[in-house]
Amino acid sequence: MTTGPLTALTRRAALAGLAATTSLSLTPAMAQSQIDKNKLYVQLRGNLDGSDGLWSYSGAYWGKPHGEIARQLFRVDGLSYNSVTLREDSGVDQKMIECGFWQHPGTSELADAWTNPMNGLECEPKHFKSSQTLSFDKHGNWELPEDRRAAVRHVEGTIVEPITNGPIIWSQERLITKVVRPEPETGSDPLAYGGPVRTSTSLVTYEADIADLDKDFVPSTMHYQSMSGWYPWMRMGQRAGVCSFELAGRKLPSTSEVPDRILAFLNDRRPGFIDDPWA
Repeated sequence: MTTGPLTALTRRAALAGLAATTSLSLTPAMAQSQIDKNKLYVQLRGNLDGSDGLWSYSGAYWGKPHGEIARQLFRVDGLSYNSVTLREDSGVDQKMIECGFWQHPGTSELADAWTNPMNGLECEPKHFKSSQTLSFDKHGNWELPEDRRAAVRHVEGTIVEPITNGPIIWSQERLITKVVRPEPETGSDPLAYGGPVRTSTSLVTYEADIADLDKDFVPSTMHYQSMSGWYPWMRMGQRAGVCSFELAGRKLPSTSEVPDRILAFLNDRRPGFIDDPWA
């Protein structure tokens, strides 16, 4: 699988806690004091009844070599399924799978071939299908699995305390990592190797109306931003710089509301994903 924007340890992902009994008459300080941030995370990113949270997102992908200005490299559209569970100990288990597609900016044309404007080299972007599994403890801190710890040099992951302002509530998730890269294979393209470590910052904010928190399905939107290194297929080698996703998305009540452009891409490149995403 090629890593996508919402995948942990490359970027990011996801969210924060929930409220059971809040009222629009509460002041922001009072409202926040009564909100379980882990429950809010489940309710806004997924659904409390255990059904998947289905998300469509669109936005841009930016590149900025050190000392140069940032430029938009791609338009991005994608769809993700999120299974989010509030455990009996108040911790959270979350798994996600997504498909996304790179397009030339200002068009709906898939970028199967691409000339990198930062180095002039011909590249083959990899449309992504990626997955992640995360767990958070009752305090909203990321529980890093034992089998990942050897490769991780630094990790910060947390579900942030919710923010309220009038009738609106925001839930945030922050994932900050530094991981060891494997050595490149003999004979591989040296420009596909970005160095011995990879750093990533993943910042997600989910928004909903406080008045909707007592509903089975809570309509919510999200904004996602990341900072990380070059993808191998960009052929940037170890040149200093950073890339960033800038995405906005909406939780969908059903697959019937998947945007037409994303549906067309999926039917063409990932047939069967909507019907059986976890296969």
